[in-house]
Amino acid sequence: MTDLNSFEGASLQIDPLDITRPRCDELTVIKNHVNFKPSSPAPGQEWRGYAELPTSNDLNPDWDDAEQVAKIGNLPENKWQQPWESKEAYLSTHYHLQREEAITMLRKAIRKFKTEPTMMDDEETCVYTKVYVKGYLMTRLGPMCQVQFSTERSGKKIRWTQTRRLTVGTLVALSPVTDCFKTICMPAVISDHRVRDGLDQNPPTIHFQWTNINDAVIDPNQELVMVETRFGYFEAVRHSMVGLQHVANTETVLDKYLVQADKSDLPATHVEQHPRMDIRSLVHHIPNESSMTQGEMLTKMAEVRKPLQNYSILDGFDAQLSRYTNLDNSQLSAVHRILTKELAIVQGPPGTGKTFTSVQALQILLATQQRDKLASQHRGSKVIIVAAQTNHAVDQILLQLINSGSRVVRLGGRTQNEEIKQYSMYNLRRATKIPSAIFRADSDFKNADARHRSNMESLEGLADNVFPHQLIDPETLHLAGIITTEQLMSLETDEIWITVPTLPGQPTGTMADWLGKQLVKVRLHDEKDPDFDAVEDDDGLDLDDEDYDLELDDFVDEYENGNRLEGRFIPLKHEWSGANPQSLTDTDLVIRRELKKSNLWNIDVKYRGAVYQYWQRELLLKHRDKFREILADDMRIAKSLKINRWYKDTLRIKASSVEIIGCTTTGLCKYRGLLAALQPRTMLIEEAAETREANILSALYGSLQQLILVGDHQQLAPHCDTPGLADAPYYMRVSMFERLVRLNIPFTMLNMQRRMIPALREDHPVVTRWDARPPVPGMAVPSFFFHHTWVEALDENLSRFNILEAEMIVKFIDYLLMNGVQANQITVLTFYRGQKKKILAECKKKLKQWAPFNNVFTVDSYQGEENDIILLSLVRSNGQRGPHKAGFLQDQNRGVVSISRARRGFYIFGNMINLAKATHDSWVMWGRVQRVFESQNRFGGNSRLPITCQNHGKTTWISHPEDWVNCHGGCDQRCPGELRCGHACGRQCHWVSHDKLICQNPCEVVLSCNHRCQQVCGEKCVCTCDDFTGAYSHDVFPTGDMVSSGGVGYNHAHIAPFITTAQKVATTVSGGRKGPSGSQLRHGDTRGLGYRDRSGHDGGSSLESRFVRASNDKHHNWAAFDAGEDDRKKIRDAREKATDTSPNGAVTAIHDSFRSVTVVEKGKRTLGEQIGSMLKPEKENDKDLLNFEDAVTVTALTERSPSLADVSSRPTPQKQAAGGVFSPVFPPVQSPRRQSGASTSTPVPTPTSAPVPVSVPTSLPVPVTASVPLSIRTVRQADQAEWESGSIADTAAVAEEEGEEEDLISF
Repeated sequence: MTDLNSFEGASLQIDPLDITRPRCDELTVIKNHVNFKPSSPAPGQEWRGYAELPTSNDLNPDWDDAEQVAKIGNLPENKWQQPWESKEAYLSTHYHLQREEAITMLRKAIRKFKTEPTMMDDEETCVYTKVYVKGYLMTRLGPMCQVQFSTERSGKKIRWTQTRRLTVGTLVALSPVTDCFKTICMPAVISDHRVRDGLDQNPPTIHFQWTNINDAVIDPNQELVMVETRFGYFEAVRHSMVGLQHVANTETVLDKYLVQADKSDLPATHVEQHPRMDIRSLVHHIPNESSMTQGEMLTKMAEVRKPLQNYSILDGFDAQLSRYTNLDNSQLSAVHRILTKELAIVQGPPGTGKTFTSVQALQILLATQQRDKLASQHRGSKVIIVAAQTNHAVDQILLQLINSGSRVVRLGGRTQNEEIKQYSMYNLRRATKIPSAIFRADSDFKNADARHRSNMESLEGLADNVFPHQLIDPETLHLAGIITTEQLMSLETDEIWITVPTLPGQPTGTMADWLGKQLVKVRLHDEKDPDFDAVEDDDGLDLDDEDYDLELDDFVDEYENGNRLEGRFIPLKHEWSGANPQSLTDTDLVIRRELKKSNLWNIDVKYRGAVYQYWQRELLLKHRDKFREILADDMRIAKSLKINRWYKDTLRIKASSVEIIGCTTTGLCKYRGLLAALQPRTMLIEEAAETREANILSALYGSLQQLILVGDHQQLAPHCDTPGLADAPYYMRVSMFERLVRLNIPFTMLNMQRRMIPALREDHPVVTRWDARPPVPGMAVPSFFFHHTWVEALDENLSRFNILEAEMIVKFIDYLLMNGVQANQITVLTFYRGQKKKILAECKKKLKQWAPFNNVFTVDSYQGEENDIILLSLVRSNGQRGPHKAGFLQDQNRGVVSISRARRGFYIFGNMINLAKATHDSWVMWGRVQRVFESQNRFGGNSRLPITCQNHGKTTWISHPEDWVNCHGGCDQRCPGELRCGHACGRQCHWVSHDKLICQNPCEVVLSCNHRCQQVCGEKCVCTCDDFTGAYSHDVFPTGDMVSSGGVGYNHAHIAPFITTAQKVATTVSGGRKGPSGSQLRHGDTRGLGYRDRSGHDGGSSLESRFVRASNDKHHNWAAFDAGEDDRKKIRDAREKATDTSPNGAVTAIHDSFRSVTVVEKGKRTLGEQIGSMLKPEKENDKDLLNFEDAVTVTALTERSPSLADVSSRPTPQKQAAGGVFSPVFPPVQSPRRQSGASTSTPVPTPTSAPVPVSVPTSLPVPVTASVPLSIRTVRQADQAEWESGSIADTAAVAEEEGEEEDLISF
């Protein structure tokens, strides 16, 4: 693909010397289409004379008239199983079926409303009340009537950005509220679904075009009612009906196949005349090319391709070609059929490469045209039309053609693909310049546009006269013949002094004086809609956006302004009027008497308001025909502008050498004039089995010599929105593709499966080969049917969903993601939009740790798509006993689509009992699927889904969404792996790689300060000693939660919570401000911030700051401290001191006394009974110490206190009879690595209560050894800490030695 293929930024200009023939042919064809008027039909051919738009009688017949009723019921049957008796019968049948599809449901809705005028909205009908005309928007597409309306009959709040109400192209019907369709019915077509400043207003507004301009309402005070049906889409069939009328007058080479079911299988005329084509693009590789050099391979490739540049195609391909191409034999046969036959039908089961085959054939046609261009300079005159039912399918094939270097233009405004938007008709218009000196197109446009502007000015002037900003000029009434000359003179000559109160903005003048106090400001019709609590969502029909294929090209491509119609808005409203409290009219005798008075001043003052209102109505009535005449003229001007635009488009397409024109099958009919003017001879319909026969039939232009239909009639069928027309005897869901295949018209079937792994192909016996695909991570089997009996439900919009099934699927997605599957490799399919919504909602709640997952689609919208892993949600289930209903699941075409989208893994979730017992069709479809899964031992009849751990190979069976809770991507065994540091992982089997985990074992690194690191292994090494922190002795810590000074942040909450404010302020340290390596601390470095005792002295070895916050981590871990070595040093210092102070070297007995401390809520402590003992230490003996060794769970400082209400349920120390020492009791935990210097604990008496440790779930057990020196004499209740309301309670008492500063002992 090159930049030349894009029109964005390019400026193409037509060379006048390139004009070799007159362009009147294109212009004539376009005029014949735009100005098409059905001819007077012969007897029996009345349908040829029907108007494009339905009439009042079509929608609102006289149901008491037997003849009209009989005509409605006389709908011809679609005899598709046999050849048609004549082309007239063929076309007439499809025309009547299309017309019935367009109007029958609206006709039914009007009849229902006539029977019950007070009805509320229901599942079929929408009623809009309080409809008032606000004005007309004069656009180049014709005049658009703007009305305001009320949705009070809906009973729900309308989400206009999502609803299909009042969609562009929808047919509606209006009637005066005084008539309610008894005699008056005015059809209209919605032309603009403007939400901002339109439907989002209260009351909302909408624009539409009257189907009959003579129905145009001018009176802004006339209240109307508007009816819409939820079924049928007029825009989808409107243009096909006109196309069928054109086809009736056109003979094509395809008639013999479509009407008589001819099986002659003839080659196209132009192929017979020029059978040599350039098929070099079919050579994709050279056998054994891996053993060749690059130069050898290119030489061999050129050698093989050279004779294929001018290859005679009629006799087929040489058998040796299969050695050099990526196409299998069935695809080669299909390419040959596409290249040669008048009618080429290619059937491709799922995954056999239909689109790829089509692109290969198109590349040959385009290469041949390129070759011919070099010889005859006629390239660009033979455009190929490529169409499909949906915008997505069109974009898919166009992208492949663009990537192959083809010049493409896209008609229609609904594409969502950003790359395809660069090839829109709008961009081509901007990039191509047409010399106005050569072509009259621009001058024609200017003339038509000038007439359009003149019309707008005329209508605006007329509106100013009828709807003046002040009061009506008496002269205007006289000119209209509403008042006599004598009455006019009475207003001008008779001078009567009156007193009129003047208000701001109130009119003045003769008419205002005459009305006097009867002058009133007209009240606007601005009644607000009720503010409903419930919200409506049109999911009840379970249709996707593609079902409403809005081709907005006519509305936005010319002006491209955010899908908004542009033009001059002419409001129609009365600003002032006369008071008429009794609602008198000219039918009242008193008013008729007053109107006859020659002197208007003689009219009774109390009746002047009613008389003035009569004048307003009469003036409007007098000018109504003139209004409609201007509107009708503007409609004719709009057609002229359309002719001009299409004509210029044909010139641009030819000038830019466009080869491929892409559009939907709806666009084939809508842009019929433009496409017919280009005289294409080849048309390819992708996914033809999904397209209505009438849409293709109506697009058979007279120049066509080849029709190519590619599809699969065993997949999705055409959509029919009208109940009763889809099946017998009308069969609107039978496509042209299926009909011709059933009539044994020659076709080619693709038979090599290229999508699914072998285990997924048993439902498709037509495929004969396979290719390997990688298995699904975390799954031992590539497919499985999870059977359950969870009950479905119905949402507020009557769409089905199954919440447990949705939860199960979302958890399964989470499991797959944890096992390394990419989100874009997974797609969830379901048959119901209600389930789609539930699954998407669950994904938002349950998959927050992943990127948003949005790959959830309905089956109908996934035709032609594929993915690695497909999860199919069947939804329908009413338990084991039923009632059993299958709904959409019994449709075999939908079923085939749903089970054929997966490449690597396919997993079904649903109730098989329900499908087996619902209907015969559902059993035929899904019973086969069940038998295949059972034969592979992959049917979970016991409601279990097997998942297999990638680490241990252990299979776990999941039977309920709750079973996923303990699944972390693996199984329930411990992880046997090692972390980067060498420690064993020890966690439950997990999906996260070890290089992303932080080791929680104690760090054993000895730092430069000769202390062991106080952090866990996975964190940065830190020590809180003075040498490591480098703090000054006069450092003062502020008291706020966070005070920043000089760029250094200090977080109060991160400091050990057991240190009081007084201690913080009094804290001093000695030493320099150097870091552990002797370097100056960097600005902002807060590592190792801790506190010493109040004295500021070391005392040999202090116990301050034994808890440190882990840096760069949201958890504040308490690391282990080598308390044994520190205690032994203190004991040695104490013994030396005791030796120095005792007389005669006597050994001093140590009296030990303490109180038990209990921690309650919010960290508050209570003191127990004092216990005392007298111990006599032995010299140089560790028995002097209170030793204990406990494995303590690593504890973190948090922002809130845990609840301690269950303290009584936790292990507590028990009193013992002997001894006066105590040891907190903790559950012993064995650690793989113990700290050096730990002493062995001995049984000691304990008080009744003990500190309660708070554990961090993610932390690992860490052994802590601490010893309490016997020099402690008393233990008192500690002061209540200031942090007690926001942090974990302190777990140790504060010990105070007589005559010495406090020491803090914590663990």
